[in-house]
Amino acid sequence: MEKNFKKIVLSLAFAISAFGMLGEAKADTATEDIVPDLNVIRSLDEKDQVNMYKTVVDEKGYQNITLNFDATQKDKVKNGWTLKVYDENKEEIYKVEGIKSQFTSGNFAFNKDQVVYISVGSSGTTSLFMPKGVEYNLNFHTYSANDYESEPNNKYLQANEIAVGSYVKGNLLSKSDEDYYVVRVNETGYTDLNFEIPDFIPDKIGDGWNIEIYDKNKRTLYKTYGVKRDFKFPELPFAKGQEIYIRIMAKSSPLSHTPDGIEYKLKADVVKTNKWEVEDNDSFSRANKLKGTISANILNSEDVDYFTFKAGKTNSYKVSLDTGDNVDKEYEVEIFVNNKGKAKIHKLTMADKSFTFKVKKGQKVWVKISGAPAKSPIGNRYTVKYKTVKNVKKVKPVSKKTKVESKTLKSTIK
Repeated sequence: MEKNFKKIVLSLAFAISAFGMLGEAKADTATEDIVPDLNVIRSLDEKDQVNMYKTVVDEKGYQNITLNFDATQKDKVKNGWTLKVYDENKEEIYKVEGIKSQFTSGNFAFNKDQVVYISVGSSGTTSLFMPKGVEYNLNFHTYSANDYESEPNNKYLQANEIAVGSYVKGNLLSKSDEDYYVVRVNETGYTDLNFEIPDFIPDKIGDGWNIEIYDKNKRTLYKTYGVKRDFKFPELPFAKGQEIYIRIMAKSSPLSHTPDGIEYKLKADVVKTNKWEVEDNDSFSRANKLKGTISANILNSEDVDYFTFKAGKTNSYKVSLDTGDNVDKEYEVEIFVNNKGKAKIHKLTMADKSFTFKVKKGQKVWVKISGAPAKSPIGNRYTVKYKTVKNVKKVKPVSKKTKVESKTLKSTIK
């Protein structure tokens, strides 16, 4: 109530100072200050005329813009209006041409107290095709929310944090817009990320979203392009204290259709467990200890997982790989016994596979698992484990001499 009263007072003061108490408000070529959530009625009289507005975001959350007009004037709208939005540095961030019907923009995510500029011009190239004299009703709406992205977040350093166990909503304003987020892992285990499209409108999604995931060193972990549906990312296995960055963008092709203004929701959660690999285990020195059954996945074509264990006794050992839901991709498995320079076993497999080999007490074993070139099972969950194998004593074959002596002995007994 207090907020609405304040806006009414400001609007009244603005009307008195700018236009007087009587008479119709005229379009002004100078930048006009407007109040959020209050209608501004203006029109265009010349084809090159541009009406500029300046407003200040009055609350944390998200915003949108409506541009409406009297439907009985539809025939006079011709080629319609062009609406542009600029940030506080007067950089253009949003543009829609040919507005010829009641219009609502996608959601913006400006910070509270941020200055926003809006312009309305003609889409007609000549006075014959412009909406001359047709009044439009412009309104910059603000909505209170704590679960929306906060612009600008177009770079690593501007990444919005997604608290573990929660979500954030956002959208792309243009083909050049990018949204960065960061998840700070609070438990050792794996991070679940889910991308959702709350209002699924296929015709507006176009070529979808391109999404990339990085670690704190800007190393690419996983990427997927052309996302057009709800999408669950592969498990991201990281230790407590690590950071995961998510970059959401549009397809950069000139012919691509961007999902402008289509809202998405990005959810993050962390599952605590000691039964998953812990990245970054991409070398002998960073190999994870193999104890019990460990789950893991190949996140990209260059991802390599190393595991290790030490033989407790001289024996035969069996390493088992369960390839999970893999169907047509291929794993490359290498096993090193006390020698990092030469693999004792080197195999390619698409299906579950076990590898048996001998190890002396105290020797170290490394298991290296990666995707086969051009056939990497990216995103597929697999498990790996090892166990000792009981040595079965071989029975020596009975010689002919022994068989003859046995027969003679039996005859004597009879």
